[in-house]
Amino acid sequence: MKQLISLFFIAFLVLGCSNDDDYNDHEYHLEYVNTVSADVPEEFVFGRTYRINVTIELPNSCYFFYNQYDYFYEGTSRLIYPIGHVDDGIPCTPNIRETTFSIPVQALQSEPYIFKFYQGEDADGQDIFLTIEVPVI
Repeated sequence: MKQLISLFFIAFLVLGCSNDDDYNDHEYHLEYVNTVSADVPEEFVFGRTYRINVTIELPNSCYFFYNQYDYFYEGTSRLIYPIGHVDDGIPCTPNIRETTFSIPVQALQSEPYIFKFYQGEDADGQDIFLTIEVPVI
């Protein structure tokens, strides 16, 4: 009986510690992805917290979104850059899809908020944005 338990334990260790090379060997990079739309309130009430829903586009099957974004302050403006996870070295299908995530915003300034949602780059490599201004009451 001890031999059977020992054999089972050894088999468990060998199979449990095997390395899945197909999963671990592929590379990825992070990349800003384009905003399609943003659901922003018409106005903010000072002191309240809101959730802004942002819809982004994932251009093919190698792009994934894990709720990552850069959020920069620039005066009264807020620049939002959604970050896509892109698998490298694997075949991709041209499968454009959209996904939505939300950003919490607490209205703590009396000036209007100017949200700038990243939409890609122009021909000169300059960032372009979907810009929405929200007054604070």
